[in-house]
Amino acid sequence: MRRLAYVAAVILLACTNTTYVGIDQPPTWNSQTNRTIIDYIDQRLLGEYYWLDEVVQKSASFNRNRPWENYLSESLLRLETNADDGYLNSRGQRILYSYIDEIKEGTRATTLGFGIELHYTIVVIDSAKGHYGFVVESIFEGSPARAAGIERGDIIISIDGKAITSSNYASLFTAIQDNTASALRLELKRQTTGESLTASLDKGAYDATVVVHSSIHEVEGLKIGYLVYTGFESEYNEAMLEALSTFAAEGVEELVLDLRCNSGGSVTSAIQLCSAMLSAEYEGKTLCTAKRNPKNERYEIVETFALEGTGTALNLKRLTVIGSNYTASASELVIMGLRGLDIPVTLIGSTTQGKNCGMDVTRAKVGSTYLEYAPVTFMCFNAKDFGAWGDGIEADINLKASNAIGVKDDIYPLPRAAWGDAQHDIGLAAAIAHITGKSLEQGERQALATRAAMSNGTMTIDLPQPMQGIRIYHDEGIDALK
Repeated sequence: MRRLAYVAAVILLACTNTTYVGIDQPPTWNSQTNRTIIDYIDQRLLGEYYWLDEVVQKSASFNRNRPWENYLSESLLRLETNADDGYLNSRGQRILYSYIDEIKEGTRATTLGFGIELHYTIVVIDSAKGHYGFVVESIFEGSPARAAGIERGDIIISIDGKAITSSNYASLFTAIQDNTASALRLELKRQTTGESLTASLDKGAYDATVVVHSSIHEVEGLKIGYLVYTGFESEYNEAMLEALSTFAAEGVEELVLDLRCNSGGSVTSAIQLCSAMLSAEYEGKTLCTAKRNPKNERYEIVETFALEGTGTALNLKRLTVIGSNYTASASELVIMGLRGLDIPVTLIGSTTQGKNCGMDVTRAKVGSTYLEYAPVTFMCFNAKDFGAWGDGIEADINLKASNAIGVKDDIYPLPRAAWGDAQHDIGLAAAIAHITGKSLEQGERQALATRAAMSNGTMTIDLPQPMQGIRIYHDEGIDALK
């Protein structure tokens, strides 16, 4: 992750002998549940946080007279040595990677909503009137949005008859992204054709899968598999492996792995993905190593993760990845892990986020509150003991600058067309051109350039996109409270 250029505001208490306000001397107003969760946070920070030395030094100054939802971030922002825990967003605000969230208990279930995933950049529709637009990042199969014919790249220009403005964009974004609205009436503009569309949506059940698209593109007899993978979530490992097995059955020889919207996730999923892509000669090879603080007494200081189950699907000799500044964590680990095994990986798009740290994730239930807690606890390294991708991985073919294919998009990775549309999606077009070694024809370059300019929108607001992190899950999370 990028080094943060900031000066930490360290809050010091006036008393030299400050009492630790923990379970032994709880804040008077805090509920038992709140005190228990704060103690749970403290236990792991003091024993496992990667920068635990400073936590031990300054823990007495942490304000425990706070709701647990605010305690972790407020405490970590007091530290100076943990600059790698987080990044600065476009507004200069520091966003931490470490988190503790209340989650739903149980396994994956279908989502009730509209099935629209929005891009985190808002574009200008009419600068004179101050009207903005939301850009559709993905549409989930089986969702109301899919049934209504909405496509990736469509620009939403009004919602329930209301223009999107500086005063309402936050609430309207949430109404769509988080399915908080009861129903939606949308006016949209399709970038690939310029046509206007309307759609009225009621909520429906759908599967919010991270395997959002897979297709095969054949160029002069060469079969190229294309997989859009938006998160390393173990509950979707089977769907990911099924897509790769289908590619193998159809004789796919090259793979384009689209990680431009993938901010990370489970190490286990990354191992399974890489294992399924490679031949049996890589069985047992190290993809990555997690290195924790030497004073961490809960987990191994150095933990190695090896490939397992290779040779069962594809037998790739090289890999083409589409990435962006939203590509982070486990996605970057795949790129650098494979390069550590001397497998050529070409990155197309733009420089990635830069996050080479990870979290040991535990889950615990306090009363009726079910928690997932993930403080940063380790740094990642590949088989060559290289882990210095904290400033991001530079693209081999940068689509935001002059490049070999002769087309650039200044506001890449703003969605322009449906997944798999090689005529209008600059990322996929560039990937296929790279694999085949064939330059794009003048007409193809012109079509892509037209798509890149068509929305007449410029980057105005970047909303903070959640970073998934490199995560190692542990089943014993409930024991952390004992």
